[in-house]
Amino acid sequence: MIKRLVFGVAAGALALAPLSARADEGFFVNPEINIGVGTETGVGGAVTDLHVGYEFSNGAYVQVGPSLVTPDTGDSEVELSGKAGISGGPLYGELSFATGDTETTGNVKIGARF
Repeated sequence: MIKRLVFGVAAGALALAPLSARADEGFFVNPEINIGVGTETGVGGAVTDLHVGYEFSNGAYVQVGPSLVTPDTGDSEVELSGKAGISGGPLYGELSFATGDTETTGNVKIGARF
């Protein structure tokens, strides 16, 4: 199941790559997959985001779209997720959210790239 999901998402990302290369015009597509891996449990669940976004001339961006949540066991479900961020020099920051069965969760990411 996970192998099929990984290869399917990889193929989809390659098909959408020409669209995301047009970020200089503002709009972009951002397919992304996050797979959990544990030293004891091996490959776990996955979350696949299929976001559409807009990048502003000042480096800020917003993106939103469906997320396919595929747990180790149980049924997959589709949720809504999104991100907003900005970068300046080597520093960047990002806020993200994802809906869920019982609550909406959020995350903050701050980092640097050299």
